[in-house]
Amino acid sequence: MSNETPKFVVVGHPNRGKSSIVSTLVQNSEVPIDADPGTTIRSGAFKIKVDDQLLFELIDTPGFQRPRTVFKWLMDKAQGTDSHPYTVRQFVLQKENREKFPDEVEILKPIIEGAGILYVVDGSIPYGPEYDSELEILRWTGQPRMALINPIGEADHIESWKQALGQFFSVVKVFDAHKATFDQQLELLQAFSHLNDKWKVSLQEATKLMNLERDMRVQRATSLVAKMLVDMLSLKLEKSLSENVIMDDMEKKLESSFKSELVNIESICRRNVEEVFNHLSIDRREIT
Repeated sequence: MSNETPKFVVVGHPNRGKSSIVSTLVQNSEVPIDADPGTTIRSGAFKIKVDDQLLFELIDTPGFQRPRTVFKWLMDKAQGTDSHPYTVRQFVLQKENREKFPDEVEILKPIIEGAGILYVVDGSIPYGPEYDSELEILRWTGQPRMALINPIGEADHIESWKQALGQFFSVVKVFDAHKATFDQQLELLQAFSHLNDKWKVSLQEATKLMNLERDMRVQRATSLVAKMLVDMLSLKLEKSLSENVIMDDMEKKLESSFKSELVNIESICRRNVEEVFNHLSIDRREIT
């Protein structure tokens, strides 16, 4: 069995949680995520490494914009079922299409180069016929593919999505990008390995190394918290008193300075722990 680095293209409708899936799997909060459709304009590659060893690669793509027109183009050009992958390749390589359908070309280019497909949908939005064309396009590529149902809102249409997606994908999983635990992320990697035998060795090694790295991160975070507690418990503030100083005023100033220093020690520790886990752009409000 050959060993090759897995590469996956994350595709779907605009604003359906693609970038949040990438952010979770990459374990980096700086992947751009926005409530407005079309946050991802061009494909962005994210290489997942441990100690400079490449484990796998995720490619975040713009959403489908004109799938019905693109599928009609494919239908008009195809000579038969066996020609479907070739027809998709011709679509991508044709200069006119790169200018006319830039989003679809961005999506399909890495796929025809061998990447697997992670198709993402929002499980809180009902399935509709507008998805059929893009599902057919992805099936025509002939590449290994998995569907992820990411429940973004409160409504639940997961079962109808499972029924529809099961006709196009060999693996369909529910994956809440905002609530997924580390173990659930590893389970998803294991599911990836079933898409292509060539990826099994790499993804098994990726799972092993990611577990080891997670343990190391927890150890580093534990050490940082322990140091914070020691610094807090051993904190001393001293001030020499002169005869003209009012004791109550000095006590209040020292108490205020002491509390401020405790807050500072905690803030430094929190930032260091966030950096350990790659949570680099958390939106927060400080409460003192």
